[in-house]
Amino acid sequence: MTDDTDAGIVVRDTADLPRFGGGEFASQIVADETVGVENVSVGVVTFEPGAEGSRHVREVEEIVYVLEGEAEIVTDEETHGLTAGQAAVIPPGVHHRHVNVGSGPLRKLWIFAPQGPEEAIRDREVQES
Repeated sequence: MTDDTDAGIVVRDTADLPRFGGGEFASQIVADETVGVENVSVGVVTFEPGAEGSRHVREVEEIVYVLEGEAEIVTDEETHGLTAGQAAVIPPGVHHRHVNVGSGPLRKLWIFAPQGPEEAIRDREVQES
């Protein structure tokens, strides 16, 4: 990790960040209060082919941006397909789950506004690099 605090800029390399999760998917927290960010948290999650997250709901805005692969976001009412370069905004209170429907890894950038859900991510098992 490079930390350029003279300019007020913090540069983080995901290769150096812990991976939280187990089995078929893991998240890395890129920016939150630990690096001086207020009001939002940002991270990257990687799903192995065929992996899907459990149904959950957040009380904050959740934004996901697909960096690589093919995803579905499944709600109680509908399914939205996303590919690299597409984003989805999930309002607070919407039950949903994320699924890798592609043949390769799915990598997504996530943003929570305001902060909060990253605490549950930190509670997950830490994977070895």
